[in-house]
Amino acid sequence: MSTMDNTPAAIGISCQLLPACSDDLRREKVRLEGKLNGIDFVEVGDDGVTLCVHLFGGVPSDIAVANVRISGGDRITGLRVLSVSEENEPDMHDDVCLRVVLDREGDHSAYCLCLVDASSGDDPANWRAYPGFDPRYACAPLRFRLGCAKDLDCAAATACVKPAPSLPDINYLAKDYASFRQLFFDRMAITVPGWQERHVPDIGVALVEVMAYVADHLSYYQDAVATEAYLATARRRISVRRHARLVDYRMHEGCNARAFVTLALAAGEQTLALDQLLLLVPPPGQLPVAPGPIDAKALDAARAQGALVFEPMTLDGADTITVVAAQSAIRIYTWGNQRCCLPRGSTQAVLLDAPLPAPPTETPPPGTPPGSDGGGTPLPQVRSEEVNAPRRALKLKPGDFLIFEEVLGVSTGNPADADPSHRHAVRLTGVQERVDPLDGSLLLQVNWDACDALPFDLCLSVRLSSPDCRWIDDVSLARGNVLLVDHGDHPPGQCQCDALCVPPEAIDDADYPGLSSAMASVPDACMRCQSLKEECWLVPGNAQYECCVCDGAVQDVIRPAGDSGHALNGSPLTWAEPLPTASGVPVCLLLSRDPRQAQPQLRVCGGRLDEVLISGIPDAGYQWAARHDLLESGPNDRHFVVEVDDDGVAHLRFGDGTLGRQPQAGDFFRALPRIGNGSVGNVGCDSIVWLAVKAGAAPEGIVPRNPMAASGGTDPESLAEVKRYAPGAFRANALRAITADDYAMFAAREPALQGASCQLAWTGGWYEADVVVDPRGAESLAPALAAKVKRDLWPYRRIGHDLAVLAARYVPLLIELRVCVLPDFLVAHVKADLLDRFTAGLRSDGVPGFFHPDCLLLGSPVYASALIAEAQAVAGVAHVELITLAREEGGVSGDVPADGVLHLASMEIAQIDSSPDHPDRGSITFIMGGGR
Repeated sequence: MSTMDNTPAAIGISCQLLPACSDDLRREKVRLEGKLNGIDFVEVGDDGVTLCVHLFGGVPSDIAVANVRISGGDRITGLRVLSVSEENEPDMHDDVCLRVVLDREGDHSAYCLCLVDASSGDDPANWRAYPGFDPRYACAPLRFRLGCAKDLDCAAATACVKPAPSLPDINYLAKDYASFRQLFFDRMAITVPGWQERHVPDIGVALVEVMAYVADHLSYYQDAVATEAYLATARRRISVRRHARLVDYRMHEGCNARAFVTLALAAGEQTLALDQLLLLVPPPGQLPVAPGPIDAKALDAARAQGALVFEPMTLDGADTITVVAAQSAIRIYTWGNQRCCLPRGSTQAVLLDAPLPAPPTETPPPGTPPGSDGGGTPLPQVRSEEVNAPRRALKLKPGDFLIFEEVLGVSTGNPADADPSHRHAVRLTGVQERVDPLDGSLLLQVNWDACDALPFDLCLSVRLSSPDCRWIDDVSLARGNVLLVDHGDHPPGQCQCDALCVPPEAIDDADYPGLSSAMASVPDACMRCQSLKEECWLVPGNAQYECCVCDGAVQDVIRPAGDSGHALNGSPLTWAEPLPTASGVPVCLLLSRDPRQAQPQLRVCGGRLDEVLISGIPDAGYQWAARHDLLESGPNDRHFVVEVDDDGVAHLRFGDGTLGRQPQAGDFFRALPRIGNGSVGNVGCDSIVWLAVKAGAAPEGIVPRNPMAASGGTDPESLAEVKRYAPGAFRANALRAITADDYAMFAAREPALQGASCQLAWTGGWYEADVVVDPRGAESLAPALAAKVKRDLWPYRRIGHDLAVLAARYVPLLIELRVCVLPDFLVAHVKADLLDRFTAGLRSDGVPGFFHPDCLLLGSPVYASALIAEAQAVAGVAHVELITLAREEGGVSGDVPADGVLHLASMEIAQIDSSPDHPDRGSITFIMGGGR
């Protein structure tokens, strides 16, 4: 009779027990309870054969050599234990350990040390734990030599690692729909040989064709990515823009147009808010057009039909304009003289400060002004009681705009014959009240910047040719009530409210995390959203929870946006160059445009639903600013970039959390874009004739008009231009002056100079950049101009270089010409013409003379052939012979360079003033012969 042994089998021990766990919680539990003992870790001594086995508890007193087993090893195996003993030396170890001495040192591979029952045998598979030891900790891994360097982390890799999947067999020659379809059928023939259906209605064939279509689309996308990866091959506008930015080239999206609009009023005055005004160009093909105000219904219809909308620009903080009837057409005072004009280059004028008189009742006799100013305002003689009235009608002030306009034909007196190019806008810098002491007329003297000087002669009064011979006054007038406007409109937008206008139980927290709690704080979100006249959207995404670090810790919840970008509905988006921040900027600078400095015109706000979905404009902390790029944006900067695609659609690109702030899923955004851009805004004169307001009724009696054509509108830069200029653009914008030519190049950028030269002079300890400049229209260098040039050059100078700005060295020349005059010409007349041609000032016809300072440049040589050719061009000259061409200092009569060229140094300028008061400034002498 046999008996069954009910004793449980002993648990096997090893250094690689399953399952493998990352968090070893049992180790601490065994240590604290103290019921079982185990190996904590094994320490290898410096000699390589002495081991110190640290245990959870004390060292068993009866442990012997037979209880310590070592397995493993690659090159060195079968390690034997020579002795074991308890080691209790606090100077060597923090706790008690079991000292084990081996017969030799192991290799670099892993070993396993186990404390076993002595009766376990020699087979590691049958080893049992030492009595009282936890089987999980009866063994410990052991390495005699580290398999990594001392400066590396030798921690073991994670045990639960998935093996890398085997790569599928891919035919990379399949790139289109047909080849993918055939590839799938070939694969199906191998995996499912029994399926041989090829009819189109079959479900299997349909699935194969769907997959072939998707594969074809992905293949095209793969090819497109490779194409867009390089500037030379990229075809999409956004790709080209990003490539160009990498080489510091800023691709521009065009710029809107600007124009000056006058507001005419029949009587009285009205004050208008600039932020409510709209100026319109009627839609094409709409006739007849009645200039003046239009109502809200007509405004909506005009927008729908393609009317161009202009909005006033705010200058120097002004938010209103007062339209004065007397400033609709202002007479330019001539002090009672006739045949007057404002000459070219004028920077001041005197205006008659009185309202225009009423129209006459009968035809005026000869000698009186005509009956119209060309703009619809009658202009008879001014009555004395109106002129001498003790009241002023004009309310002009510094900073106001004024437009000078020729309203009557100079030859006929007919308004239709007025020259439309004789219209010029200026910005007043000074306004002084004056009174004519002769008749007491109230006057207003106005001044403007030299940059806005008249570019033409403005005729004020003329006399018609015979047989009429009438005097015509008020040929030109000044227009006040001028607005600076630019192209672009803020059309009402449509808000996307679908996610907000759902029942509470249908709120989508999966795509818009936190939406339900946000809607609870804003119960009327749907009504608010539908009342907004802007574009608005919710940022989609999902909530992600960070991993649990320890028990009871608060989990971090992040809400990354699934797609934080947005495409605006309207196009083209307006791009406008910011106005100068200085006050009183002249017209010439206001109309000088740089499309690369233009910024997108839209207001973007985004953040929490309850803070952004409000009736007014959200707080500044929720407003996002447009930037050309995000390379300098920090992780908390609310910046975005506008990128325009090939169809003109503007895409908003936000940051990623490192370069710019990243929107969070569930955030609410609203945008108010401005629409209208490019050269289409460069409308002709007298095109902007409608006035409207954004809200309410339009003011009655005000008629807008743009006397001059709009300008500055620029179309977006083409891809061909970017690909042509971007690769070399960085070379065109130097940032440092290294050589002498660099200093000269930077100095020549000053508009008041017509040339510059430089040489690096050794001072004994360092170099000094001596920059010699040639002022435009002058022979002397003003101290203020020299200081300005030095100040502008200072940021570019090389470290270790001194900088000096010097005047050019003028070299007086001695020139003698022998001129033979034709027999039929008077010698005196020919000599007078020669002196006029070789003058250092302006010739009688207004052209600079041969020796004018602007015609003599730094380092430019004087050619004998040029002198002879200039003299030979005078009527009556038969022959010219050059006798002398030399420097006045040391030169004598008869000196002529052998090659016919008098060379000058790079810092010298020829000087021939031929002034009897200054003979030391060079001279030219004509020895006349022949003639009569």
